[in-house]
Amino acid sequence: MKKFFTILKRETFREMRSWKIIVIAIVMLSIMLVTLPLLSYSVQSIQPSYGILSAPYNDSGYIDLKVMAIDSGGTPVSVTGNVTFQYGSNGTKVFISDFKTSTSSPIIVKTHIKFEIPLNGFFIFWISGVKYYSEIISTISISISIHQIVSPSNSSLPGIALLVTSYNGTVPGNFSLYINGTYAGKPDSNGFMKAFGIGKVTFKYGNYSQMIWEIPKPEIYSSLTPEALISSFTSSIISLFVPIAAIIAGYDSLAKEKVSGALDLILSRPVKRETVYWGKVLGAFLSIFIYFVIISLVFPFAAALFNINVTPLEIVSLIAAISFLTFIFIILEGISGFFGKSVSTPLVWGIVIWIFFNMIYSIISLGVLYISQISLSSLNALKLANIIGLGNPINIAKYITYMGLPNPQVLVYGVSLLEVVLGSIAWIIFSVLLFIYLSRRFE
Repeated sequence: MKKFFTILKRETFREMRSWKIIVIAIVMLSIMLVTLPLLSYSVQSIQPSYGILSAPYNDSGYIDLKVMAIDSGGTPVSVTGNVTFQYGSNGTKVFISDFKTSTSSPIIVKTHIKFEIPLNGFFIFWISGVKYYSEIISTISISISIHQIVSPSNSSLPGIALLVTSYNGTVPGNFSLYINGTYAGKPDSNGFMKAFGIGKVTFKYGNYSQMIWEIPKPEIYSSLTPEALISSFTSSIISLFVPIAAIIAGYDSLAKEKVSGALDLILSRPVKRETVYWGKVLGAFLSIFIYFVIISLVFPFAAALFNINVTPLEIVSLIAAISFLTFIFIILEGISGFFGKSVSTPLVWGIVIWIFFNMIYSIISLGVLYISQISLSSLNALKLANIIGLGNPINIAKYITYMGLPNPQVLVYGVSLLEVVLGSIAWIIFSVLLFIYLSRRFE
């Protein structure tokens, strides 16, 4: 064990001093930092992943609003900022400073706008400069605010969120909702509810019923959020730089020494072959891991300067993806060393492997989709492509990064967290067993 840690320590510090690894880490960090202003602009231009529900009622002849903010999955969220809202297309704009919604119940907003029936069909909200339409349906003695949502666990399952109130401000007790004639639920004590399904939405209020909405089938890319954009950016960066750094570290630490004969000289000493191999593999891994974890921790602080929020879960997912990708490509480069006939051959093989998984594998996936005769614009095609991606370690690393999102199905539709974990484990087991087999065969 002492010899193992000696080799591990030596290889780690040797690779950390490698100018090639240092240059790759600096270039990667520089690109991420230089891109932040553009990324910030793109994030600000995307509609935030929440909507506004505003149900009007009569308060002594004037409109009061019950207001809630919800995320894309229909969960109430707290939203703060300066707000301007407008009633209908040509209504008077009203300004509210220090606006803040609650995660537990609607807030009450007094508008000083005269209450008249029928009510107009919507309110327009500007929250910190971003425009939102709040759809309103008024009938008999109730008003209903509607916002379309999507299931957090399944982006192919859309739905709606409702905020319902009687004109006197109370929650109607005999209100119920139906989707395609099937009972979907009733509002809670705050008048809020959400339901999922595709088709015609009808409500019943006492003996009265009316169709108020029709939920369409979801579009594949309709739910791009700022979080998804940031995650897609970081995953693309690591899929480019991390494998290259891992290939270089694996080449310097293992493959080059194997071909040059330096490794055989080490193995001639009284030390177990496995101790040498795994000391070098894990030493190369740690050197890359340390550099890129530092980058993963620096990036969120730099992003915060540009008003880009990176959550702790996204950071953990990014580090997990880096760890997986680093280990796999170091092992693959080590494997290529067993077939090298010259000092440069393992490095060439490593680059070929990187090109295959970064480019050629996607072409093969498109070929499979073409043979399957599935429409490339359909959800089934996206699901099949993502499932095929489980055979590619670079795609798996991207999936791991996406799992830090509130709704990962936006970017990795059809693949669950369990499948990503199993795919990662399968790749690790396969590469390790192949490495062990070849190390013994070429002993």
